[in-house]
Amino acid sequence: MVEDKCLLFFYMKFEEKFRNILSEILENYKSLFLIELTFSGNNDVKVFLDGDNGVSLKDCSSINSDIKKKLNQDEVNYSVEIGSCGIDYPLKLMRQFKKNISRNVEITDFDDRKYNGILVKASNTSFEINWKERQPKKIGKGKVTVDLSKNFNYGEYKKAQVILN
Repeated sequence: MVEDKCLLFFYMKFEEKFRNILSEILENYKSLFLIELTFSGNNDVKVFLDGDNGVSLKDCSSINSDIKKKLNQDEVNYSVEIGSCGIDYPLKLMRQFKKNISRNVEITDFDDRKYNGILVKASNTSFEINWKERQPKKIGKGKVTVDLSKNFNYGEYKKAQVILN
């Protein structure tokens, strides 16, 4: 039991140290930002990044080198995998929405209703999509195409995803 607590403390200390080092390193890469950071049992770390102009292989390699300079593998045995979250990864942060303006997106709300449209606006608190939809005419038979728009506050939806054409 005491050994388990010591091991837990060690992992917590490693995670905290790694987070601090990564945060410090990313300050030197202004166009990049952290999307997800995961730790597994053997100090296997996965870092998922995105960037205002994408993430290059050189960016990943440079960040990996910077981490190795600051976190000595002789002290702590760990492995790091750094990559871009990619276009098929859900949008999570405001910066991701801003960089994807004018792209097709699919938003799934908490009632599992899907909205497919063009991301037209992204502010600090919300984003807006526009789409066209066929709806029944108000008078007479047939349908008419109407322009629709919906505003979403960040976090008030289940999933947001860029849709590739």
